[in-house]
Amino acid sequence: MKKKSIASKIIKEYGIILVLIITVIIFSCLKEKFRTVSNFLTILKQTAPVCICSIGMCFVLITGGINLSVGFMESATCMICGVMMVWWGWNPVISVFIVFLIMMLIGSLQGFVIAKYRVAPFIVTLAFMNILKGISFIITGGLNISGLPDNFCQLGLGSLFGVPIPIYMMLLALFIGYFILNKMYVGRFFYAIGSNEEAARLSGINVKLVKIATYVIGSFFATFAGVVQLARIKTASPNNGSGIENDIITACVLGGVSMAGGEGKIYQVFVGSMIIAVLNNGLIMCQVSEYWQIIVKGVILLFAVIYDMIQKNQKNKVVTID
Repeated sequence: MKKKSIASKIIKEYGIILVLIITVIIFSCLKEKFRTVSNFLTILKQTAPVCICSIGMCFVLITGGINLSVGFMESATCMICGVMMVWWGWNPVISVFIVFLIMMLIGSLQGFVIAKYRVAPFIVTLAFMNILKGISFIITGGLNISGLPDNFCQLGLGSLFGVPIPIYMMLLALFIGYFILNKMYVGRFFYAIGSNEEAARLSGINVKLVKIATYVIGSFFATFAGVVQLARIKTASPNNGSGIENDIITACVLGGVSMAGGEGKIYQVFVGSMIIAVLNNGLIMCQVSEYWQIIVKGVILLFAVIYDMIQKNQKNKVVTID
């Protein structure tokens, strides 16, 4: 019984890695071009913005919240950066620094409304999604901005030792997320609030402050992703991040981050993002329609959420019996 328990624990903890490996093997067998080194580097480069943004979503989900505005937070990041760098001729470093401040201020406002007035995160972030969407289109009247500085675009198009720079950016983001969640004392506060907010409050944790910090962190990573995405595609568009929140939530939940709160690890975000990226790349190579790809990802998200809730209910039953 003990061996079975250990085996089931290992499968639950690392089974998603096996899913990724199986997915890679299937597409490698179907398409010879899929298993080339250049294609794997392409997959990693393409998944970088999604993975980076998913790290911020991981923090939000762990505390039992959700952020639907991350997609258009990326879009607003791209548009504001584009205006400052192209229209106003500002230095890319200054432009990026300012846009980080703006978006983190928006994140703090989201967290404040959620923590102070106890408004459901779904409603607050949905409202901000529409606000940011409107801002993204108003800035240029819905027009794209091109002609970004070459030194800025190197962040998305350059390479170092044969490895695309967006991959290094993704690794840096993963390290930052891991360090905050696992090496800083505040990391345990996120899990405590997601597991039992009232118990966390009674234990002396400033729940409101931590919640605000959570949405600031989420905004930081969404902005980080927006900057990488902008540098990669060289064009600021009000639709740059449109719909990306679906891939981000799917990546987190598929990786094992619980939507019920209290559970989630940074490596799971990376694995979940890779599965989505591998599916996108493999289905395109197999010439599967984009519409069918959307359906596949929707089905995957549905089953991932159902599985997550089943696991959570089973865990609650065990706690009740004990």
